[in-house]
Amino acid sequence: MKTYQTVILLCFFSMLFYNCSLPADDEEKRGLNGEDTITSELPWEGETDKFTINSKGIHLNDPQEDAGTAYVTIPSTSVKNTRWEFGVHLTFNPSANNYARFYLTSSSNILSGDLNGYYIQIGGTKDNVTLYRQNGEQSKLLASGRELMKGDSSPKLYIKVECDNNGYWTFWTRRESENEYVKEKQIKDTDIQTSRYCGIYCIYTKTRCKGFTFHHIQLSNDVETNTTPDETPDNPGTDLPDNPDTPESPELPEDVRGMLLFNEIMYNNATDGAEYVEIYNPTEQAIILPALYLYKMYESGTVYSTTILSNEESSDPLTIPSKGYLCFSKYPGKVIRKHKVNGENLIEITKFPALNNDGGYLALSSSKKPEKGHTFDTCCFRDEMHDSDNQKTTGISLEKKSPELSSLNKNWRSSKHATGGTPGIKNR
Repeated sequence: MKTYQTVILLCFFSMLFYNCSLPADDEEKRGLNGEDTITSELPWEGETDKFTINSKGIHLNDPQEDAGTAYVTIPSTSVKNTRWEFGVHLTFNPSANNYARFYLTSSSNILSGDLNGYYIQIGGTKDNVTLYRQNGEQSKLLASGRELMKGDSSPKLYIKVECDNNGYWTFWTRRESENEYVKEKQIKDTDIQTSRYCGIYCIYTKTRCKGFTFHHIQLSNDVETNTTPDETPDNPGTDLPDNPDTPESPELPEDVRGMLLFNEIMYNNATDGAEYVEIYNPTEQAIILPALYLYKMYESGTVYSTTILSNEESSDPLTIPSKGYLCFSKYPGKVIRKHKVNGENLIEITKFPALNNDGGYLALSSSKKPEKGHTFDTCCFRDEMHDSDNQKTTGISLEKKSPELSSLNKNWRSSKHATGGTPGIKNR
């Protein structure tokens, strides 16, 4: 029965999308205000309550009006010999906390979880369009486009992607003001050859919960099968000849907010444990810095203590891998024994500041001075933020419910782990 339903859906998509491409000339160009019956008629599923789907496309409209993520999918088994084309309009300039993904292929209809597939990312730490492959929870950058959204507070784009029979992926972009597509990059990748869904995934803060619109979404299966690269494929993993194993780090923008986030704080440790602060990298690239700076602040935001976070025993820079963790403590040995972790992501800081058991305020910065734009994240910690049934807080860390979201008080909870914390590893 499932096979029969799949065949019916494939036939439906073939008839609906076959050879449908956006016109290039001005007279026929379709913008955001044009009718888009194709997108609205697709069989969307998932978190449809967070979107408005009508003749103008599919628009994020989170009824909670809060920070979060949202996704919708449609069935699609297309990978090779396929063209994907869509328009996107953002009402803001994207950032590390506000960006979108269009999943070209996916093994799962839950785009917020582990899956195998390819996706186009719109924005992030840079104002460009990029192609990624995702295996489980790990994403690999395949190709980066021009920074066509830089300085644009309301970017309107069209994006076209093709995968041919030989596994060559090519993508193009076009601003609404441009008459023709600009070829961005091309790369061969055949790591994933099957799909079950394609879809849209938005990551946003409270002020952007209504700022995403996708429209004129089209697929077709008429791509030529004899593509050969006309230039050197984009491969970020091969441009570091001195140390090919070193991950690429993005150049820090003027405003680094959200590129690194607090993720776990042990401020009232057990006698056999130690205080620690854990950070998380929500971006798609490793971040490499010679040092970080941890501020202790008053509620007013005034800084009264600054601690340098660095590798004290070597000149190696700090490396926080994409979707990875780094934890700092004065006594990493105690942390390892207490919480039964391997210590791979623990850094010893001999001058690690004492954290007040009554709570406090912290900030993480790329600068020794609290300058505008250099602060990655700020957070509060206090007993009232715990959610333990027995109200016990000694020896139990505060951890993020959703690591990729902002450090609002309601995004914290008591660690559920049997040891009271998960320093350097995923919250459990």
